[in-house]
Amino acid sequence: MTEAYKEERRAAILEGALYIFAEKGYAATTIDDIVRHLGISKGAIYNYFTSKDDIYTQIMDSRMNRFAQSLRGSFGPETSAAEKLRYLIRRLTDQPLGDLRRLLSFHIEYSLRASRQEELKAAIQKHAESALAFMTELIAEGKRNGEFRADADERVAASMFWALRDGIALDLLSHGEQDEYKGLMNGMEDMLFRYLRQ
Repeated sequence: MTEAYKEERRAAILEGALYIFAEKGYAATTIDDIVRHLGISKGAIYNYFTSKDDIYTQIMDSRMNRFAQSLRGSFGPETSAAEKLRYLIRRLTDQPLGDLRRLLSFHIEYSLRASRQEELKAAIQKHAESALAFMTELIAEGKRNGEFRADADERVAASMFWALRDGIALDLLSHGEQDEYKGLMNGMEDMLFRYLRQ
């Protein structure tokens, strides 16, 4: 098998696993469920992953890396930090609420499990730090360029952003419409830029 084929196979397993995790919940999903959904052997799964926890970790790594790469690929050399930040927020704002609900339910369930198991906390922390680092980097760039005020704390601003975004999503987990989500995200964007520029 070529490396390209192996990567395609691995990606297909991750997508199938994510679908089952979102449908059944992390705790209720078994490797057998994933195998049945994909129509492959259990051995094929274990050629790529060591456990259900490993599949979860690689799903999150893959999604985070793809998102960051697609964002960076959208920025030209003349793109300002403010434009990059607004584009990032727009990508999140345009995410279908139904997809966000499925992913958030899955992530919350795993996070609760990880909070009780030390060996799983590292994966959660890694994803949180990656998201914070990406936002912090954009804000620091804006400070260097004079787009944002010099005394703005990029770590605080980035943490506030993700906390507000996750809070909005959590508040709308079981109710609300897409327009409501977009309105709240737009309000959060205005608040963030007022902090960065006042």
